[in-house]
Amino acid sequence: MSSKTDEQLMEELRKLPDIQMSHDTKQKIVSTIRSKEALNMEQTVHPRRFGYFGKGLAICSVLAATVWMGTTLIQTNQPATLPGISNGASPTPSAPNPVPSSQNGVVTPTPTAPATPQGEELLNTIRKRAEKGAVINSTYTVETTVFDDVEKAWGAPDRSVYANGLTYATYEKHGVEIGYNKGMQIVEIRSFDPRIKQLTLADIEKKWGKPNRVGEFAGQQIYTYDVTDKYQVKFAFEPSAANNNQMVLVRYSVYYPQGNHNLMADMNPTELLQNLRDLAKDGKTLGSEFRVEKDVFDTVEKEWGKPDIVSTVNGITYNTYRDRGLVFGFNKGMQIVDIRSYNYQLQYIPLADVVKTLGKPQSTANVGGQTIYTYKVNDNYELKIVFSGIYDGSNANKLYIDHVNVFYPRGTINNMAG
Repeated sequence: MSSKTDEQLMEELRKLPDIQMSHDTKQKIVSTIRSKEALNMEQTVHPRRFGYFGKGLAICSVLAATVWMGTTLIQTNQPATLPGISNGASPTPSAPNPVPSSQNGVVTPTPTAPATPQGEELLNTIRKRAEKGAVINSTYTVETTVFDDVEKAWGAPDRSVYANGLTYATYEKHGVEIGYNKGMQIVEIRSFDPRIKQLTLADIEKKWGKPNRVGEFAGQQIYTYDVTDKYQVKFAFEPSAANNNQMVLVRYSVYYPQGNHNLMADMNPTELLQNLRDLAKDGKTLGSEFRVEKDVFDTVEKEWGKPDIVSTVNGITYNTYRDRGLVFGFNKGMQIVDIRSYNYQLQYIPLADVVKTLGKPQSTANVGGQTIYTYKVNDNYELKIVFSGIYDGSNANKLYIDHVNVFYPRGTINNMAG
């Protein structure tokens, strides 16, 4: 069997499926074939045993591999690579369950495109896992797992923050945040798995129906579904960076409300509302040691760092600390005049319980699809309780707290216009 010339090999390469290889790349393939021939010649001590057969087998093997790779690359539209030839980028191995990576503190997908369920199948998986208290990218479960087990397996978290009676531990490379109570029991697991980005609100409502509850915090819309009598799934949407009119899913979580009730403050709804009123008399609210009128926002920023979101309404600047569930409003003199709490435990108290405990409010209002009850707790401060939805006279047991404000009205008058 005679050895083919370089010109003959190049002609055969031209007959292969078009994989858009440059002339230099084709020449490297020929060089690879020649190297394989040389290696086979060196190893052939007895030509009659292997000589011509070896050369033919080597050439056919390489050409067959080239044909297969050309076809594969045409289908996947990837740059050509062969053993010994690099296109300047290392190949990325596939993984059945890729985990998110982190850049600048933001959880982002890994370069590998995950082989994942799509659409309805993904929502089926989310629900099945949630019914067991887990998210799709973690084996840990709410209620039945303690945080010590996580820390033993994964080590110390990248960061931790205390909010709403829970400590939230972030593990960026695992793409999760784990919230646990004072007894170390896991109460909430937030997932940033890149697969969820394909889901839209329309997809979720088509498959799961309307949510049991809708809330808003820090520019995010929170859609809550009761998946069992113990567990909830919360989908968090926010406006797309490219189009503010388009909402994108940024995370979802599995939540065990009773775990927050049990060990957060050891209070029933009546005690919690009474405590809320007492704090408001001192210019404070749940989760904040800072006070309206007495404190300036500079103090908050020194202790807690930069806020997540900054906005201005009617001369008042509102700074949001998303992980802490708190918003601080301050005037031009930096004096804090409004503190809002989105405490989870409050969000399970209906309007009927509020009226039963605190009595009728001094004033009511309907704004932006929400009902606002205002209680004047002393000469200086007001407690505003904001409910998700409009009270119609018959839904007092179905209208729940969205957030509460402790408000210093005089501070908005003195400094609002300079």
